[in-house]
This record gives sequence, structure tokens and C-alpha cells, in this order.
Amino acid sequence: MLATSGQGGSDLMVSFLEAEVQNLLPDGTMPIETQQRLDRLFGGETVAKRIVSVKIWRPDATVIYTNMAKNIIGQHFVSTDVAKAASGQIVAEFKDMISAESAYEQSLGKALIEIYSPLYKTGTKSVIAVGEIYEDASDLDAQLRSSRRETWIVVCLTTLLMLAFLYLIVRRGSFTIAVQRAELRERIADAQHMASQNERLRLEANEANEELLGRIGSDIHDGPIQALTLTRLRIDEIAEIWSDKRGSMGSVSLYLDEARSALGDSIDELRHLSTGLVLPELDELSPRELVELARDRHEGATATRVELDFGELPQTLPSAMKICVYRIIQESLTNAFRHAGGVGQQVSATVRDNALDLRISDQGAQATVQPGGLTSHTKLGHRGIRNRVQAFGGTLRIVRTEKGTEVCVLLPLDQGGA
Repeated sequence: MLATSGQGGSDLMVSFLEAEVQNLLPDGTMPIETQQRLDRLFGGETVAKRIVSVKIWRPDATVIYTNMAKNIIGQHFVSTDVAKAASGQIVAEFKDMISAESAYEQSLGKALIEIYSPLYKTGTKSVIAVGEIYEDASDLDAQLRSSRRETWIVVCLTTLLMLAFLYLIVRRGSFTIAVQRAELRERIADAQHMASQNERLRLEANEANEELLGRIGSDIHDGPIQALTLTRLRIDEIAEIWSDKRGSMGSVSLYLDEARSALGDSIDELRHLSTGLVLPELDELSPRELVELARDRHEGATATRVELDFGELPQTLPSAMKICVYRIIQESLTNAFRHAGGVGQQVSATVRDNALDLRISDQGAQATVQPGGLTSHTKLGHRGIRNRVQAFGGTLRIVRTEKGTEVCVLLPLDQGGA
């Protein structure tokens, strides 16, 4: 719109002013008659509504005509806009005026468009003067203010919408993260609860197993063994009677001796089984005393020697773990006696990395393995050891060395104490 106003103002000045500057006086001033004619031209009501004031400049920036502020005629001002117009350019500006030559226009307090246009000598390209007009730009100013207001409204609304959209995105993301965290915490809690239940059930099952074995041993000891013992006593009495009164019946006495011997063997075997099932009182024993008890019982039963090697041990162990440790040492030493002749038997116990480290070894690599059902018994014994170790979350390694065999067991103490 400013460019359009500039071109329109230039056309106006060419139409009305260019013809009036063709007869300038030799000193570059404008004749009085021309000035009066221009005053009448621009004093009309129709033109005055659009054109606020008119100036004519010499190319050297000296005012030679103005229809309003007559006191500046003949004064020289420094104006870059006049210089541009004198070089053939059309200059149109919409701004707050601060130059001295526009003091009158500034006093009006209106929004104005300032237009400079070159005025040429007729038939040539020679600029002989510069025309300047001030157009009333109230409508343009109102439009600009309205445009700025509408622009700010659009910018503010757009910014608010973007912020609201971003807030919704962040809010939704935050809500999703919170829900996922809650679900994760719930799953972790469920997993920990299930692990705790499994651990409790495992320990209860282990204790129930040991309790069952003890009950079976007690039942064997208190039931069949007692009955067989009474039967053996009766047979002994019969054998004694037959020996005193019927000395001639040697065959009967022989049969009775054989029956008594068979019953004795059965009683001894059942007693041995019940003794193996019913563990001694272990609750009051420390870990060191527990290992020593297993060693003493093995040495007493096999007439062999077992060396002990102790490291740092805890003050106590849970009852279920005490039974587990005792059974592992008992079975491992029994295997060492059966398959290695009890040569170089050793038991070491210590705590390493919060776990009980048991090592039962022998040096009977050259010993002759006994034939028969011992191999199957050993497999059954190893399976029993492995099951006990797994029940406590431990590890088992059976290593064959050049000297013999070593059973390595690690039992986590935190698992045992759960």
C-alpha cells in the first residue's frame, strides 16, 4: 500500500507541479504568481482532505515553495530523501517525522505519508526540482494498527494452542510413565512375594522331609525292631530249654541257632537303618560341632581316620541346613570308605562369599572298588546330595582327581536363613 501511495503521489506531482517549475527564475526561486496559483490549487477542500501540505525543493535541498509553513521558504536543509529524489528516485515513507523542515507537519499530530518525487525539465531527463507532498495516512495507520492487533491475537492464540497441545502431550506421557511405574512396582512386589513364598515352601518341604525320615526311623525302631527283639529273646529261651532237656535233638538246636542268627542279623540291619534315619540332636550344636559329630560317627563305624580343616564359620545355622550339612558329610564319607577304602579322608568347612563351603575328599584313587550293588547305591547317594543342595539354592561339584575324589558344596547362607 505504501508503494501504491508513493506512485500515486508521484503522478500527482508530475501532473500539477512539474509544469509550474518550468519557469523558475534564474536564481532558482519561484515567481510569486506561480506560488499564488499553487496556493489556490492546494487550498481547495477536496484536495486538502487528502493532501496536508506541499513543498518544492531545489536539487540542493533549498525550499522554494510550501503551501503551509511559508517561513521555511528559502531555507536550506540537509535531507537524504531530497538527494535521492534529485537523483531520479521516488521516495515514500510512513514514519514519525523529526526533521526541522517538517515542524509544521509534526504539529498536526496526524499519521502522514511523506512522498518525494523528481520534477524534470520538459523533454529532458534533467531534474530541475523535487516535489514533496504529505498525504493523510489515518486510514493506513488504522489498518496497520488493526493488522498488528490481529497479528498479535493470532500469535497469542497459536502460542496458547501449541502450549496446550504440548501440555497435553507431556501430561499424557507423564501419566503413562506413572502407570507403567506403578505396574512395574506391582510386578516386582508380586515377584518378591512369590519368591518369598517359594523359599518358605522349599524350607517347609525340606523340614517336612527330614521330619518324615525321622518318623519312619522312629517307627522302624519302635515297631518291627522291638517285635523282632522280643521274638529273638523267646527263641533264645526255647533254644536254652531244648539244650537242657533235649540234648539229643541236635538238629532242632541247629535250626534254632540258625533262626536266632538270622533274627539277630535282621535286628542289627533294621537298627542300623533306623539309626541312619533318625538324626541325633543337632539343634544345640554349632557348625563346627556338627562336622565333628559326623566325623566321629564315621570313624566309629568304619575304624578309619578323617582329618578336619576349619576356616571361619558362623555361630549357628538353621535346623534344616544343619540336617543338610550332616547328611552331605555322612553320605560323602560313606562313599569314600566304600570306593576308596577310607584312604586320605578329609573334611574342610569355611565361609566364602556369604556361602558355606564344604569339601569332602579322599586319596583312594588306587583303591579297589567293591563289586555288587555299591555302584547303584552311590548313584542314589549322589542324587540325594544333589537334591538337598538344590533345595537350599546351592551348587554341587564332584571332581575326580589324580589322587581321588572331591565333593565340593556351596550353600548360600542367606538362603538357609530365609
